Amino acid sequence: MDWFVSVRDQETGLHLYRGGVGHDRSTVIEHVIRAGRGIAHREDGSVVDVVGEVVIDGTPVDAIAFGDPCVSDDELRLEIGIQFDRVRTHTGIRLDRG
Repeated sequence: MDWFVSVRDQETGLHLYRGGVGHDRSTVIEHVIRAGRGIAHREDGSVVDVVGEVVIDGTPVDAIAFGDPCVSDDELRLEIGIQFDRVRTHTGIRLDRG
């Protein structure tokens, strides 16, 4: 399944993007977290934007707080997983709990 993350740079107004493909739920979530964290912060560690947008298999999942230092990767995994499952359930796609 394909995935896509974007974060809007608050200073420049530009959108930063990352995307890719994963073969299962857990792989996609890990890729999304790495990409979201990577583009939510500048090289100097400052925050580009706290919230990023996520799309999985062409369906918007929800806004995720990649740039919030108070939100752990485990919390992001849980939130993305909940949103991902909600989207998949509403589209009639069978959930894989991997």
